[in-house]
Amino acid sequence: MRVFLIGMMGSGKSTIGRILSSVLDKEFIDMDLEIEKAKGTSISEIFEKEGEEEFRRLEKDLLKKLVHRDEIVVSTGGGIILDKENRQILKGENAVYLRLPPADLYRRVTVKGRPLLKEGKESIFRIWEERRELYEQFPSVETSSQSQWETVAAISMKIASGESRVLNSSSHPVSISPGGFKSIGRMPNAVVSRRVERIFSEWIPSSALSIDDGEEAKGFHTLFQVYEYLMDRGLSRSDVLVGAGGGTVTDLVGFASSTFKRGVPLIQYPTTLLAQVDASIGGKNGLNFKGCKNVVGNFYMPSETIIDPVVTLSMDEGRFEEGLVEAFKIFLITGQYYEKFKKLCGKLKERNLAALSEMLEEAVKQKDRIVSMDIRETGLRKVLNLGHTLGHLYEPLSRVSHGMAVAWGLEREMHYFAGLGVIDEQLYRDVSDTLSEIVGLDFPQLPVEEALRLLRNDKKAVDSESAEIEIPVVKRPGEFEFLKVRLDDLLAVVV
Repeated sequence: MRVFLIGMMGSGKSTIGRILSSVLDKEFIDMDLEIEKAKGTSISEIFEKEGEEEFRRLEKDLLKKLVHRDEIVVSTGGGIILDKENRQILKGENAVYLRLPPADLYRRVTVKGRPLLKEGKESIFRIWEERRELYEQFPSVETSSQSQWETVAAISMKIASGESRVLNSSSHPVSISPGGFKSIGRMPNAVVSRRVERIFSEWIPSSALSIDDGEEAKGFHTLFQVYEYLMDRGLSRSDVLVGAGGGTVTDLVGFASSTFKRGVPLIQYPTTLLAQVDASIGGKNGLNFKGCKNVVGNFYMPSETIIDPVVTLSMDEGRFEEGLVEAFKIFLITGQYYEKFKKLCGKLKERNLAALSEMLEEAVKQKDRIVSMDIRETGLRKVLNLGHTLGHLYEPLSRVSHGMAVAWGLEREMHYFAGLGVIDEQLYRDVSDTLSEIVGLDFPQLPVEEALRLLRNDKKAVDSESAEIEIPVVKRPGEFEFLKVRLDDLLAVVV
């Protein structure tokens, strides 16, 4: 595979190209730098001493060589599209135009090292106008309102093949499909998060309902919006409802699907890493009520869950890592892939797509194995609540995301059991160090009364009057049990 990034000077081709090459495991090539190395002088000096025509000849010769190489991501020069033959060559490749308004380009660029701007930065408006129609002959990604990771995700989605690998799942059909998200365009009855709609609007059906993402939206007010949308669409019991977003969206849409007309078929497109390894697998749906998480909910299996690792590339720093925490938790519980995850942690944090796809497949298989043995969470499946007991205190009281809260909760629960001598101190240190590598650990103290109220309302509490709660503990990777502990003893590690 070859990928060529085209666009104006200052559009971010080199920066995005380096990130993209790491994600795709390709060699990165900056054409301007290659020409400078070959000539032993700068682009400005080539323009000054030999003229632009000579530079364009060197540029064309290099392009013709690059199309015979493989496994490369190339940042082209801004003027490469001026030549008709170059344009024809690039149209036969994975060429993507990074589109940015001229006002943004003006703010970004500096005159130094830009021979075409020797008369001043204002020249960029003229150059952009002269080249605009040529750039627009290519598939494009709008970068003005997107972060670097969002831009990388949009480019990766454009060039992804969409090949699907169906997993041997016991609970419900699941497929891993880089680029598979694009199939949502064929789904007219879709509920998507606003963020997903903004980044991947090219593939979202125009009939979709967009809703807020996040815990604030996971309540009855948003559920009623979805019901109204389904009524307006005239959804029948044979029509498929689609959910696309993070775990709050898949939970909400899953609940809506299970209750509208007593159940309609459901396809889920989880778009966050946390949702892909956790919320979208196993059919658990839930709504928050009166400040308590998931106190209203049910079990309803989707007809299919399509996991596309490409969409997770768009996630903000921090939010992506929360999904790695959840995957690590699953591997800690099952003992499978535990050591390999720790070895791959660096590549996973860099969002290497091959490592990410492999890890996702293993995480989904392991979670599905647990879910299939306890569909309604009456026994074994409750082990997946590891880290959630204390995590559900941090989330509302510290106002952190679910994934970060679970990371903190897992560390504190392991600390608690290590203090009791239930688990080995070395295991606690191993888990704590890995969590620290993934997300960092900087948890605050929690207010006693509020934390105690939430603990007593936890669905894992033994009964409404009891001072005990039953929580899972991993004694070593792959070996766990459930223990009843006193609320006030457990609370001591977070207040």
